[in-house]
Amino acid sequence: MLRKRKEPKPKKSVAEALLRDMQGTAAEKLALLEKLKARGGFADEDRAEVLRVERMLRTFAATKK
Repeated sequence: MLRKRKEPKPKKSVAEALLRDMQGTAAEKLALLEKLKARGGFADEDRAEVLRVERMLRTFAATKK
């Protein structure tokens, strides 16, 4: 009997986790993102990905007002 190979799960980025897994409004998430970014929390992350998430959160925060 052949066994199915387990495929490695794609690594979830910190930015993705911030968007999906954390509770709070877009403005709260944006404030947390800015704090983490200032402390170098995204040093290992793709810069374009972090900027994309930041733009998205800014857009969401502006539309919720």
